[in-house]
Amino acid sequence: MAYELEVTLSSAKDLKNINWRYGPIRPYIVVWIDPNHKVTSRVDDEGDTSPEWNQSLIVPLVHPIEEATLFIDVVHYSSPDEDTKPLIGSAKVDLCDIVDDVGIGARVTRSLKLKRPSGRPHGKLELEIMVRDHRYRGPEPYPTPQHVEYNAPPYPYGQPAPYGEKEERVRRNGDGVGNRCSSRGGGWYSIS
Repeated sequence: MAYELEVTLSSAKDLKNINWRYGPIRPYIVVWIDPNHKVTSRVDDEGDTSPEWNQSLIVPLVHPIEEATLFIDVVHYSSPDEDTKPLIGSAKVDLCDIVDDVGIGARVTRSLKLKRPSGRPHGKLELEIMVRDHRYRGPEPYPTPQHVEYNAPPYPYGQPAPYGEKEERVRRNGDGVGNRCSSRGGGWYSIS
């Protein structure tokens, strides 16, 4: 069975300003299970050392859940022409722990300690994680109803008028009271 991971990034606090010489940090998050399928968040330009994202990311789960680990990097966005982006901190979560705690299809909230490559702590990251069936999608909101005016009344029961012609009704043989099966022969008929 195929699964995917929904990671909702809330906020971070106490991040170290690794860009202190040039101004505030502009952090964004990179999450992945398979290094070939990395997903990134938007850059928080205003949060500096306490950014907020409030963004959900979908990460494909290509490995079995028992062997899968979610890797999270918080990175400083400096400029588009630089090849390397300075790492603020990293964390990882074993997905088997998440599934053991809440199962598949339920959310769990975690506060992860971010660490530098040296092992020193560099802040905390608040997020929600949910392992879900790949086929599951949340219900789509109902579309906004469009206002449409009808120019003509709907056709009555029976055979509609031919395409492009207008149906006319005439009274024949009586006052129009009764139905077509009456012995008087009253009723409404179409004229072509």
